[in-house]
Amino acid sequence: IETNHISRSRGQAVGQAVAEFLRPRTKVAAIVLSYNGAKVVGACLESLFKSSYQNLEVIVVDNGSTDGTASLVRERFPRARLISTGKNLGFAGGNNIGIAATDADIVILLNDDTTIEPDAIDAIVRFAGSDPDVGIVGCKILYPDGKTIQHAGGAVLPNGLTRHYGYGELDNGQFDRVFDVAYVTGAAIAIKREVLDRLGLLDAGYFPIYFEEVEFCERARRLGYRVVYLPRAVVYHYESQVTVKASFGFFFRYHLGRLRYVLKNFTVSRLIGFAKEELRWLYRTGLREQGRPLAAAYLRTFLKLPMILWARRRDWVRARVNPRIVKGAIDFAESALYNQLEGFSPIQQWRGSRVRAVCERARFKLLSGGLASRLNLTVAAFNGHLTRLKVYVGRRKVGEVEVADYLHTQKFDLPKDVLEGTQGRPLDIVLRAIYANGERDGGYRLALKSAWVE
Repeated sequence: IETNHISRSRGQAVGQAVAEFLRPRTKVAAIVLSYNGAKVVGACLESLFKSSYQNLEVIVVDNGSTDGTASLVRERFPRARLISTGKNLGFAGGNNIGIAATDADIVILLNDDTTIEPDAIDAIVRFAGSDPDVGIVGCKILYPDGKTIQHAGGAVLPNGLTRHYGYGELDNGQFDRVFDVAYVTGAAIAIKREVLDRLGLLDAGYFPIYFEEVEFCERARRLGYRVVYLPRAVVYHYESQVTVKASFGFFFRYHLGRLRYVLKNFTVSRLIGFAKEELRWLYRTGLREQGRPLAAAYLRTFLKLPMILWARRRDWVRARVNPRIVKGAIDFAESALYNQLEGFSPIQQWRGSRVRAVCERARFKLLSGGLASRLNLTVAAFNGHLTRLKVYVGRRKVGEVEVADYLHTQKFDLPKDVLEGTQGRPLDIVLRAIYANGERDGGYRLALKSAWVE
């Protein structure tokens, strides 16, 4: 009997050792924030426990629910770690509690009204580990019918309004490619631990919800991290379990977050652009649906202006400091890409090559790397037109070339006086395209795949 007992113990020990050896080294924590989500959180947790990824910690943050959410999680999902806040701390505040409670290498924030495909976390971990500059990963989010796109990455317009790529479109594979975006929605967002260590937690000042993830992505991009949309990670989202879409409360909270985001993160030049675009937007919409909530949001923002400015100084990231970023990603927030953004993807297929942006005038920043002497642009004309491209570094014109309707790399030597004046700082690149024959139209003119200095 003792011999058999010893054999079984050894067998169990060997089995545990093998399982531990095979367990992925990257630890992932899925944080499910729930506020009165008893009707939906069960499906979310069931999908997480069906995940094919093994080294997964599931944390449920009960954000002051009064509908028995905590009891449901405790009884049906004992493997989940339950944290009760006692009151509603908002999206950022509640998720911050979960983030602080784990030491995972990758933290995935999930809404309680989402379900996740079994291989989604595997896809996120593999992709995040493939590039050290990837800091934040977003998912392809579909409506419950499994056919309609809700989110394939997000963009920010000059006045802070946000747009989801592919919103309302049938999923026919048009967004089945990886590309960098301005932000990804907080309904399903994966963040590397090193990004959290450098930026800290989400700003709980965006109470109760909206724009906290937009700001976090912008701050990460300023540090040189990539924010990437990953179509292989599929999530289904029921959406608006707490706030009714297009209601007064929805618009009020949305614009309240938008104004805080703009005042905290826009430079002076972007604030001037915000004012112009805001006036144009107000004129076009006529304030038919959003007049009252927008006015209330402006008033509340004015009353909180000193606190917002203090938060701006606290959280401001002044420059890209990641030394690995030499082939810098295009900063879409400063690109003319946003002039005609709706329904447009920042990546297009161009004769087998991926195109980052199509625009008439592009402006972005690249790190010089200290010893750079040449600017490289992989670029083409749009819609088959022959286009004259003028290239500026700051206010200095460094070259002019004609480009046709196929992607090719153009090289421009950078003057020494330009480099000496910007050494250690990002280079401000401006591209201006003019038809060689003088023709003009309202569409995009320039297809830009990549830009780097060497």
